[in-house]
Amino acid sequence: MPVETLRTLAGLAPPLRTLFLTTLLFRTGTMAYPFLTPYLLGRGGLDAAEAGLAVTTFGVGALAADLAAGRLLARLHPYALMRGGFLLGAAAVAVVPLLHGQPALITVVLAWGFAYEIVTPAAYAATIAGSPPEQRKVAFSCYRLAINLGLSAGPLLGALLYALDPYAVFWANALCVLAAAAFLHRRGARRPIADAGGGPGHETRPQGPVRQTRAERTRFWSVFGLSLPIQLAYALPSVFVGAYVIVGLGLPGYWAGVVFTVNAVGIVLFEVPLNIRMARVGHLATLLSGYALAGTGFLLMALADTGPELVVATLVWTAGEIVVFPGLLDYVSRLSGPAADRNMGLFSGGVNLAFIAAPQLALHLSAPGHPGAPWAAAGAAVCAACLLLLAARTNPYTWHKEEPCSSVT
Repeated sequence: MPVETLRTLAGLAPPLRTLFLTTLLFRTGTMAYPFLTPYLLGRGGLDAAEAGLAVTTFGVGALAADLAAGRLLARLHPYALMRGGFLLGAAAVAVVPLLHGQPALITVVLAWGFAYEIVTPAAYAATIAGSPPEQRKVAFSCYRLAINLGLSAGPLLGALLYALDPYAVFWANALCVLAAAAFLHRRGARRPIADAGGGPGHETRPQGPVRQTRAERTRFWSVFGLSLPIQLAYALPSVFVGAYVIVGLGLPGYWAGVVFTVNAVGIVLFEVPLNIRMARVGHLATLLSGYALAGTGFLLMALADTGPELVVATLVWTAGEIVVFPGLLDYVSRLSGPAADRNMGLFSGGVNLAFIAAPQLALHLSAPGHPGAPWAAAGAAVCAACLLLLAARTNPYTWHKEEPCSSVT
């Protein structure tokens, strides 16, 4: 599997290789955010309520970026928007250690969240522009691989730096983001997205506002709504696994690390190869299988009592993650046509809404005697969305009828 993944990455079109390496560098540099709360409580001089508000503004800034992305991409090249996000983000994260007081920190963290998130819809636009439709599922898998590799290494490096000097982690983060900007500027100038040569059926980026029919709008909002249970479910592990394993089940803390490791290794080893094999599988079959695996995996998490049972459940919902997220990104990009830039930004906004809502939902649903309730609710919601997908495909206002791919290379 690793050999096949490396071969696939080497075979990407030059603009997509540039995007992969830029994303890997950028996400590896994302080492300061996991330590923002302890920094604000310690060196930042904020109390718990003030620090919580400051961290929340990061999500607000990210959501604002998703809402603004469509308009910005109508005027700017995706690479230009990514570079702008890198530069603003580097400036924001670098000055955090220099600030004191809630108003100044909230303002900078808000800008940091906007700059960090604006890169995502711009990268989606670059992926769409750099890949023909029949290869897009694999292209999105490669993009997600860069994210997961970077986010696996970044927090580890950040932990080491934070232990040495809390200020250093912010400045190292800023330097990595500047390096990503410089790399994209150098490689992007030589290998612009227009060189990708998408071939027949390859969408070109529109200039100016795009009008959609009523059916096109309702198809997008249908899949957006049906994706929210998936987004919420997969936001849950990052905020709830530790509490569930240690407090809810009374297991040793290392089992929480095992869950995260199994998930990360599964994605790195299998996401790209599996999506290569599923490149010709239709959207409905892809999404139904992904939703079914996800729903089953989270229901198994609710039923787990031992470490090995947690591992089995994690393997199941990791398989669902591998299938469903590239499938959703591919489907949204296909149904959106010329409005892809705007719709992909809105879709990314759903991800941020889920990460904002997931901690609150987990807190309210979990209770003594019912530690698995958040997992059960997530699994049930995903299974219900799976059934609604079956119903949605019967109506042209809720389902995009795909055209068959003639080839996959």
